[in-house]
This record gives sequence, structure tokens and C-alpha cells, in this order.
Amino acid sequence: MRAHANDLRAEVEEDWRSIVNEATEREPTAAEADAFVHQAVQDWHGCSLRPAARVLMEFAERVTLAPAACVAADITNLRSAGWSDAAIHDAAQVVAYFNYINRIADALGVEPEDGLPHWGAGDSVSESATR
Repeated sequence: MRAHANDLRAEVEEDWRSIVNEATEREPTAAEADAFVHQAVQDWHGCSLRPAARVLMEFAERVTLAPAACVAADITNLRSAGWSDAAIHDAAQVVAYFNYINRIADALGVEPEDGLPHWGAGDSVSESATR
């Protein structure tokens, strides 16, 4: 996850209004986006998420931690939250792929490529992302 935090931060900034459970239409500050990503990495349950995003995160967690426990009600919950079948399929594919590739990287001891900033280095993610 830490290797993908810079990408997550960019996605959070881009989709802020559809992810974060707040009434404002403004863009997040860099500090807000960083704080959100740090919270998501530590424990996503503490993030202030819109209901549809929360249901999707619950599904992603279940696919990650207990894929055999996924049941039809999980898909029904996602549909009820407004997710299309195509979006549900895409989410399952992305979650499963990241689980797979992270396990392969961990099993083989893959280190981040040279030149990639270490997430959390410096005062903020944005500082390291601009180097």
C-alpha cells in the first residue's frame, strides 16, 4: 500500500467530492489530501467517506481478507449504494490484482524502484512527489 500512496493521493484529490463525506464543493488542500491518505493507509474505517465509498471499501476489505466469504448480499449492497455492475466488476478486478501483485512482490522481496519517493518522506507526500 505504501508504494501506491502517491497514486492514491492523486486519486483522492481528483475525486475528493465523490469520496469524502462533506458538504463542500471546494478542492482539498494538500494537507487535507495527505491527512486523508495517511488515515486511509492506517485504518480506512476512520475516514469520513460518503456512503457509496464506504460500501465499496467494505467490499474491498472483504475481498482482501476473506474472499471466500463474499456473498450475493455484498453485490446487492453495492448496487443499492449506486454502483453499476461494471463498476463492481472493475473494483473486484482491481482489488484482486493489487492483492495478487503485492503478495508476489512481498514473497520475492521486491524493493521499490530507484528514484521513486518513499511515501511519507519529508514533511508531506506532495513534497516527495514533486522531487
